[in-house]
Amino acid sequence: MADEARPRRRHFALPASRFIGREGELAAIAELFRRGERLVTVWGPAGMGKTRLALELASRWAEAHAGEAVWLCELTACRDLRAVCGAVARAIGAQVAAGRREATLVERIGRALATEGPALLVLDNLEHVLDQAAPALDAWVRAAPELRFLATSRERTRLSGEISYELGPLGLPAEGSIERSAAVALFLDRAAAHRAAAPPPSSDEHLADVAALVRRLEGIPLAIELAAAREGVLGVRGLLARLGSRLDLLAGAARGREARQATMRSAIEWSWDLLDDRERRALACCSVFRGPFPLAAAAAVLAEPDAAAIDRVEALRDKSLLRAAPPGSDGATRFALYEGVRELAAEKLAERGEREAAVARHAAFYLAAGEAAAADFERRGGLDALNRIAGDLEELLAVAERALAPATAPRGGAEAAAGGALAAAAPRAAAERALRALCAIEPVLSTRGPFGAQLELLDRALAAAEELPADPGVVARALAARGRARRLRGQAEAALADLERARAQAAALGAEALLSGILADLGVLHHGRREMERARDHYEQALALHRALGDRRAEGRVLGNLGALHHDERREEEAAAYYERAIAIAAEIGDGRTEGIFSTNAGLLEQERGAPAQARRRYERAVAILGEVGDLRLLAITLGNLGALHHEEGRLADARACHGRAVALLREALDRRSEGIALCRLGAALASLGEVEEARRALEPAERLLAQLGDEPDVELARVASGFVDLALAQAARRAGRGDEAAAHAGAARRRIARAREGSPSSASRSDDVRLLLRILERSLAALGDVPEARAEGELLLTEGARFVRPPGSGWHDLRERHAARRLLLALAEQQRCAPGRGLSLAALKEAGWPGERILPEAAANRIYVAMNLLRKLGMKPWLRRDAEGYSLDPALPVHYVAVEPGAWEGGDSRGGETGEGGGKRR
Repeated sequence: MADEARPRRRHFALPASRFIGREGELAAIAELFRRGERLVTVWGPAGMGKTRLALELASRWAEAHAGEAVWLCELTACRDLRAVCGAVARAIGAQVAAGRREATLVERIGRALATEGPALLVLDNLEHVLDQAAPALDAWVRAAPELRFLATSRERTRLSGEISYELGPLGLPAEGSIERSAAVALFLDRAAAHRAAAPPPSSDEHLADVAALVRRLEGIPLAIELAAAREGVLGVRGLLARLGSRLDLLAGAARGREARQATMRSAIEWSWDLLDDRERRALACCSVFRGPFPLAAAAAVLAEPDAAAIDRVEALRDKSLLRAAPPGSDGATRFALYEGVRELAAEKLAERGEREAAVARHAAFYLAAGEAAAADFERRGGLDALNRIAGDLEELLAVAERALAPATAPRGGAEAAAGGALAAAAPRAAAERALRALCAIEPVLSTRGPFGAQLELLDRALAAAEELPADPGVVARALAARGRARRLRGQAEAALADLERARAQAAALGAEALLSGILADLGVLHHGRREMERARDHYEQALALHRALGDRRAEGRVLGNLGALHHDERREEEAAAYYERAIAIAAEIGDGRTEGIFSTNAGLLEQERGAPAQARRRYERAVAILGEVGDLRLLAITLGNLGALHHEEGRLADARACHGRAVALLREALDRRSEGIALCRLGAALASLGEVEEARRALEPAERLLAQLGDEPDVELARVASGFVDLALAQAARRAGRGDEAAAHAGAARRRIARAREGSPSSASRSDDVRLLLRILERSLAALGDVPEARAEGELLLTEGARFVRPPGSGWHDLRERHAARRLLLALAEQQRCAPGRGLSLAALKEAGWPGERILPEAAANRIYVAMNLLRKLGMKPWLRRDAEGYSLDPALPVHYVAVEPGAWEGGDSRGGETGEGGGKRR
């Protein structure tokens, strides 16, 4: 063996490029060795950077452990155990005689390793000889107890004592972020190394493009490096535009790499070649999945028994060709393919002639699951059914898109090609398949958005179905779905045409369940157009059918819609009764979504009737329910209503927060009308806070959006919201001593109020959103004497913090220096809001008026008496009560906050329907 001639440390060359990222992984693997682990396998898919990580770790280990040998053994060229033994012997400098039996070679290398003492042996690219090499590696681990082994492989060894460390993608920037994540840093570094000319400016726009590119490349280091090599020619946006066929794009760009790593195609082909035929077929069939999939779906697509499908999936996972994905809503394990693997697997599926059959099995599985979940949601509602559809949303969209794909797809368009062959083979079946998939996903898109996302596909599918023709029942359901989608996009006339056609077809088929739902949809549409009698007629027809069919959930929805109709007609008692019946049915059957919808409507009614405490409880209940069921669109509308209540009560920061969140959710959902209304409310709150420029930035797009939709009360809403800007400007002008300018702005606000109340019916009478903002605006102007005081004679008006107070029938009083009285009044107002009629004890009042002070009970009672006497003298005497519980405000006294202070001058539709028509009342 000639041990004395063997150096203690072997030198190996590191790549010239910088090592970027992976510091956490390096530290974790080093810690495994430090705590005594002997065999660590770094495993993962092609191009993940396993070899580069192993080289860096070996280099750092050698520097940190100067007395230990560190060897690198490259196994790429090895094809059998004898070659592996020869490569290991050369790496460690051992002399082994040629021609020996393999068992003898393994034994002699084991003895050589045992004499080395502490050392690190890196075995790189083990996967293709794993079956032959694994027993030898096991023998060497046992023979050399002081030796540490680091293996890189696309498959785990599964040896006893192995610690497998899966290497995933590099860190990626969040969506919309320009952070310099590890993936971004790698691209920028490698692009700079390939670029002869001056680098492009590191602008936010450039970084955003790079971030988008590395996200599309899934953070895979090899893909990023190959793309960076072409950045100088194509530019980042050119790379993004050509990523449809990434295997061909990321080719021929790198020199100095082994053939298996020169392109993404060759890297993945290397793994493909290591599979047996059953595994190759399984991987090829899995290419039809667009996203993560469970084992049950894999078994259906592979057309194999569950046990065999589990074996195939497990084998592909062990070989890093499938990756673990987050579990579904049911907790089931899911798997997914990296996009490069999917692209190559799709090519192989086509070469095998199995594409059409695999796509058909995929469609059959997801249509059955989607339609069952949609029927369950329609029957019972609930989060579980909605989450099941949401979990399969991408796959159901894939079913629709493939069914409608052109029969001739360009090379590289694997998705289009998969569908094109199928659509050409059976056009009627393909059209019906697309319509069924789009109807199945409607519950998710109509509750969580984006609204209208399926419109283009529905247009194409219905056009194809009408030419064939297709099953009239399927077509009727699709027409109704398109009608609802068009209504949410503000296309009322087109929506009406679709729903009328759907009603005629459903009636001709005798499909009463379908017909009853369409009648309710027509009621909502006419209700939104303020055609009250037609809406009532459709609601009542739908209600009769729902009751005949025993559909309690649908009955509750229509009862609530009738409540909204009475609400709009200002018949408050009837509206309240209908709302309560709808809420009771929803609570009885566990339909959280319907309960949330009409709890919000009931809250709006309470708010209009001057019962803010009850309104708040309704809103908060609705927010909790709708958040739980995951209906983000309706949640946003309810948050807007809660924000409007905050605004009316003077809680301006809370109002801004609610409206800001509502706008973000509605923008994501693409509910354009509700977004416009939410922007109006946000603008009004911002103006009341004095943030005039921010208010304008909210109101300008709101005005454009609502003008495009063309509903006059909504357009008037935007004008009224702009009155808050007028008011803020008037206040600022008065503070600066510019009286004429202030009067002009205040006059503009008064003209907006007058215009909203003009006509019969006026916009104020037709829209709760308009009425709500008018109330707040009028009260704020009343605080300054700029509208007739009669409008607010019976109300207690407070500015923020009760700095100024105007009791009913009195003028404004300055409490800025009367701290105790101001705090007590605020405490009484809050108690009236939360618990009308219940008194505050002397102890509670003492803590409110003099927080933290130590006061004897008799002295505290005397202070409270003096402060209360001051409030009585200011005009509060008729409204202050005292009983055995303590002090309280008369529950009948309306208490409102205004956004401006008198001292400065001296020196919606908030209801909608079930579908979210308008700001908050829903039908």
